[in-house]
Amino acid sequence: MSSSFFLKGKSRQVQKRKGEKIKKKNPKKQNAPNLENGHESSDSELDLRKFSDAEESESDHETAEEKKLRLAKKYLEEIEKEEAKRAELKEVDDAVENRLKKDYLEQKGKLKFEIAEKYIAPDENDLRLIRAKEHRLTLTCICISNDNNFMFTGSKCGTLIKWGMKEKRKLGCLTYKTHSNFIKGSVTSVAISTDDKFLVLSDESPFIKVWDPVTLKHVHTLKGHKDAITGLVFRKNTHDLYSASKDRSVKIWSLDEMAYVETLFGHQSPITSIDALTRDRAITAGGRDSTVRIWKIAEESQLIFNGPIGSLDEVKLLDEEHFVSGSDNGSLCIWSVLKKKPLCTVTEAHGTENEVPRWITSLATLLNSDVFASGSYDFNIRLWRVCDQYRKIMPILSVKVSGCVNSMQFTSDGSQLYAAVGQEHKTGRWFKFGSAKNGLLVVNFSFKS
Repeated sequence: MSSSFFLKGKSRQVQKRKGEKIKKKNPKKQNAPNLENGHESSDSELDLRKFSDAEESESDHETAEEKKLRLAKKYLEEIEKEEAKRAELKEVDDAVENRLKKDYLEQKGKLKFEIAEKYIAPDENDLRLIRAKEHRLTLTCICISNDNNFMFTGSKCGTLIKWGMKEKRKLGCLTYKTHSNFIKGSVTSVAISTDDKFLVLSDESPFIKVWDPVTLKHVHTLKGHKDAITGLVFRKNTHDLYSASKDRSVKIWSLDEMAYVETLFGHQSPITSIDALTRDRAITAGGRDSTVRIWKIAEESQLIFNGPIGSLDEVKLLDEEHFVSGSDNGSLCIWSVLKKKPLCTVTEAHGTENEVPRWITSLATLLNSDVFASGSYDFNIRLWRVCDQYRKIMPILSVKVSGCVNSMQFTSDGSQLYAAVGQEHKTGRWFKFGSAKNGLLVVNFSFKS
């Protein structure tokens, strides 16, 4: 019994030793305390060691202080990367916020850039007249693509020319001879959609021709008006087209379906001008009925503004809440959609001839700014500044031209103004300037720093 007792005790002893041996062979990896300085390492030092297990081999060739420094640098690099990503995201968020704020203010008609004081009068080197043999007669209309890459001009001889704005050269042409099935007489209006997908053209017929602006191929013909069309405009960022005619009506078209939508009546004489921006609205000048009308399409109503005595020939929107009109009595008027009478009027804006005021033949506005331009047949394009909460108009500068200014448009940044000029008025032959040349005038503006 005693022997068995001792054998059992021995076996327990051996088993215990074996267990101790196994424990030594497979120790758990723990962050050992640093006893070099007689105290344990801090929590931050332990965190620095968790970045990469693969780098532990480097510790064989570096001291503890060097290892701390290396891990600290790596930790800082990780922080810098994270902060850089956050900064990029913040920049994107700020850009989106600013864009949304800008769109909101533009929609409400409260977005305004005051740049009129920065304009410098151009000299002769800043003016360039571009001519084409296809435009044998007076230029009547002009439109610029939204990306400012190309533009289109129409003339009385039934010609439409596509121009490259950077190279200032002709890229394509539609003439009365080559496209007699589609173009009937003088080109009265031309417009292009915001996304440059559709180009529309009107002439002396009651039909609207739709073209591909890239290839200049005919796409469709819209029929519905009973008389010649005087103005075309796309609603911004849509394919909704508004057309004005001598039949005293405004028609709405959807070019996605190439379909007629609605007709608006109200004017008592042929409509002479039309414009539109982002809202589901159109604004028209009624010529001899001396009214400007804003058509609230969604509400199926209209606002009537009674202008000065004479024919209201031109109207252009400054923003969603304000617009400018020009009359054959030589007056320029600034309007608000909230007031039935003009906020400001300048009489005889282009002087007189034989004691008769010169007509306002064209207008151009730099959207959401305090600048607009007016043209007549006094051999000057005049730039104006709107100030004092739209209650005052001040002249900025004038540009010498040769002939009658029939149509104008600013580039989106206001650095250039394109004007269609010619020997005659775009709608008649009441006068003719034999010394003038029919062409496209390019005006380059400089700005004060």
